[in-house]
Amino acid sequence: MTAPRTWIMLVTAGSLAVAFVVSAVWWSRSSGTSSFEPTVQVLGLLGGITGIVAERWAAGRERRAEALQAIGDELHDNRKILASPPFAGDAAQPARRQVYPRMSLSAVNAALSSAVLSPRRDEGLSSMLHDWRNEAEIFNHQLSLAEILAFTNGSDDVLRDLYQGLHSADGPLERMQEHLTGLLATLPRTARPAPR
Repeated sequence: MTAPRTWIMLVTAGSLAVAFVVSAVWWSRSSGTSSFEPTVQVLGLLGGITGIVAERWAAGRERRAEALQAIGDELHDNRKILASPPFAGDAAQPARRQVYPRMSLSAVNAALSSAVLSPRRDEGLSSMLHDWRNEAEIFNHQLSLAEILAFTNGSDDVLRDLYQGLHSADGPLERMQEHLTGLLATLPRTARPAPR
C-alpha cells in the first residue's frame, strides 16, 4: 500500500510538470510582451517549489537542534544528580534509609520516539541513546528495589550491602557515569550545555 505522503508527492510533482509543460508551450507560441507571462509563471512555480523544500529542510534542522539541546541539558542534569549527596561516595558517612533521585529520560524518549534524529547522520548517537535509556531504566528500577528492601528490612547490614553494591567498582553508579561521559562527548558541540 502506498503511503499518503508518496501520493501527495506524486500528485504535486505531476501537477508541477504539467504546469511547466503548459507554460513552455505557451511561451513558445506567444509573442511580444505577453511572452513574459509564462516566464513569470514558471519562475513563480520554481520559487514555490524551492520555498516548500527549503522550509521543510530548515524545520527539520530546527527540530533536530532543539532535540539535541534538550538531550544535552537532560544529560547534564543527570550528571549533576549522580554527583549529588545521595550518590556521592563518602565512606565515612553511615548508610541510611533514603529515597534516591531518579535519572531523567523525557528528552531522550521524546527524541527517539519522534524520529527527529537523522538515520544516517545520527546513527551512532541514536544507538548510544538507546543504550543509555535502557541502562537508566534498569538503574531507576534497581533504586526502587533497593529502597523497598531498605525500608522493609530494619538491618544495618542490608543498608551497608546496598551502599557498597551501588558504589562498587563496575557497579551501577560507575556504569551510569561512564555512559553519561560517552554521550556528552558524542553530542555535537552546539548541543552541549554551557558550563554553569
